Amino acid sequence: MRIFESNTSLGQKQLILQILTIFFLFLISKPTLAADEIIKSEIKNDSQFLNLQLTPTEKTWLKKKHTIRVAVKSGWMPIEFKLESDKHRGLSIDYLSQIGSLFQIDFSVVDYTENIDKEQADIISAVNGSGLKNPNYHILNKPFLSFPFAIYINKDIHKYRRFNTLDDLDGLRVAVFKNGVLTQKIRENYPNIKLVFVDIADEAFDDLKSGIIDAYVGNEMIVDYHITAHRLKFVEKTGLTPFASMISMAVSNDEPELASIMQKGILAIGKNNKDLLDNWRISDSKYDRILSAIFGGIFIIFLFILLRFYRLKQNIKKQNAETQQQIWNQANFDHLTNLPNRHLLQNRLEQAKERADRSQLPIGVLFIDLDNFKKVNDQSGHSVGDKLLIEVAKRISVCIRSGDTTARFGGDEFIVVMSDLKEIFSLENSCQKILSEIEKPFSINGDLFYISASIGVTIYPDDSHNLEELLSYADQAMYEAKKLGRNRFQFFTDSIQVASHKRLSITNDMRKALKEQQFVLYYQPIICLKNSKILKAEALIRWMHPIKGIISPLDFIPLAEESGLINELGKWVFNQSLKDLLLIRENLGSDFQLSINVSPHQFNNPEDLLMWVEKMKEVGVSGNCITVEITEGVLLDPSNQVINTISALRETGMEFSIDDFGTGYSALAYLKRFDIDYVKIDKSFIQNLETNNYDAVLCESIINMAHKLGIKVIAEGIETDIQRSLLIDFSCDYGQGYLFARPQPLVEFLNMQILNSTED
Repeated sequence: MRIFESNTSLGQKQLILQILTIFFLFLISKPTLAADEIIKSEIKNDSQFLNLQLTPTEKTWLKKKHTIRVAVKSGWMPIEFKLESDKHRGLSIDYLSQIGSLFQIDFSVVDYTENIDKEQADIISAVNGSGLKNPNYHILNKPFLSFPFAIYINKDIHKYRRFNTLDDLDGLRVAVFKNGVLTQKIRENYPNIKLVFVDIADEAFDDLKSGIIDAYVGNEMIVDYHITAHRLKFVEKTGLTPFASMISMAVSNDEPELASIMQKGILAIGKNNKDLLDNWRISDSKYDRILSAIFGGIFIIFLFILLRFYRLKQNIKKQNAETQQQIWNQANFDHLTNLPNRHLLQNRLEQAKERADRSQLPIGVLFIDLDNFKKVNDQSGHSVGDKLLIEVAKRISVCIRSGDTTARFGGDEFIVVMSDLKEIFSLENSCQKILSEIEKPFSINGDLFYISASIGVTIYPDDSHNLEELLSYADQAMYEAKKLGRNRFQFFTDSIQVASHKRLSITNDMRKALKEQQFVLYYQPIICLKNSKILKAEALIRWMHPIKGIISPLDFIPLAEESGLINELGKWVFNQSLKDLLLIRENLGSDFQLSINVSPHQFNNPEDLLMWVEKMKEVGVSGNCITVEITEGVLLDPSNQVINTISALRETGMEFSIDDFGTGYSALAYLKRFDIDYVKIDKSFIQNLETNNYDAVLCESIINMAHKLGIKVIAEGIETDIQRSLLIDFSCDYGQGYLFARPQPLVEFLNMQILNSTED
């Protein structure tokens, strides 16, 4: 270009320079149009635009078809994918969006499956080459994406060799996907290349890193994205092959009009639309760097402007790459422990399953749940709980092999996937190591914390071929380990599954029972042993199942606590007790007092318990009409939440009683601290009560110590006159048991009391 020859005038030079300045500033500023505007602009300038107009038949078909269903894959970055709790994204989605804008089509996305049929989807959004095996669909003639197959090597191993073409790979080991057009092409044209077949890209990169293969040939766009997202710094792209991967859409065989419309839309937007592709490139653009260098060399006087623009552009690209990486990390890793999350765990499980099917070596799945973690979290705060989880994650990870996966499943639950097991005993060893590590004290913020874990174990394919079932069975086995005493591991068995189904059935029936009012309250009198008067009774829940009959509280209360239904059940018991108490006091006197049992789990929702105060005000019942029965475990190491709740209820005049006293820690010191009014000696001590035996000595000691603390004593489970006489001799205050009366429905209870008072 001879712009600055000596025979050009100074004015001409300045004019030309100004024109070039404006021209190149326009180039480097690169104003960006919206994707729709770019496509419409290209279509309007396209000589084929008239041929892309929809036919009357196609327009009529579109009017009838309100929504077109598109089947989209969830794990094919960046072609199409779906992050956890996110919608589908990717190049195919961008193409569908532009086609929708072009022809005013409303697309509805559904998850793709291998055996999807035309009743579920009209279109399959992306099919690789000839990879469509579904007979209900056919591939469109024109692909919308085409990427060359590129050559990738381990630059740390091949420092001085570069493989620019497939000819350079002659005689070397090269990884490719087994089922694909590339494999066939290489076999036909490069027979001396030693092909190594892989099922997933991660497997190829592992082999490349270890030197098992010399090169890997794959789809340039997908592999480049994978390398950048996973920061595989040892991988280098050295050349392109003459072969390319074609990605097309597939349309139901029953929709010829739709096939024609989609083909026209793809033709309008264009294969490998640059603006759409640029949205998904997370690597640096060589074109921009070369262009910037050329501009800098030619236009020295604009160097400062070009430099600033170049830096700005690089920063934007860097931010985009970091954003993409951050999105990927957030989608696949737990933010707290940095372990794989559920989404990545599912991928790892599927990969492990594929390897197990090839190697015929089983997989072990460990479902780990921490014991007593909620107690630490509630009493010491969530920040301490989070630090404890981080330490637990580290301890679990050091107990397994480097190739195994430890994932956080949620809350205080972890999953370990152990592949290629040559012997099952290694699972037992790993479980024991994990239990021993977690059992050791945790030092957090200068304090020591002690927890344990329960582990459920399942084996693929012995227990199930279905991964969801495998995790469910591991969960059931973990529950069994907790039931057997915690701090242990339990392998899944058929009997565990039967018990799990039974628990699930009872839990589901319980939800229905609450809605259909199948629960009733029975009342058992509490007798004053000095004068045999009845001024108290305990409210006891019973379940009248329409098919199974009466279900014992021993069977459904633990399940109610486990499932969280105990809160709703507790509300019902209290509300019904208040209604019945009004009738009881009307018939038996205003001094009558009801005892209501409260589960430790109900203190986790103190707002429900505090609502009792308002309910009593509504019906006009004072607090001294009610005794709250709790287990001593609630008070041994109470949280502020428990202390505040008990204090608020005591302010209403409610009294508190310790149920099953003597079966737990039985530390009388906490009774005085919380101003407990009654202790109930557990019936296991009363049943064997005889003169001068161990239980008699124990009962008398409890009664004496309680009285010294100003606490009254109730003995439950009295069945004989001898037991009653001994308890009277020990100065026990109250008695309860079959000797006096069994639990009865309200009407029978009232009739019995009225009859007794008449006889008196």
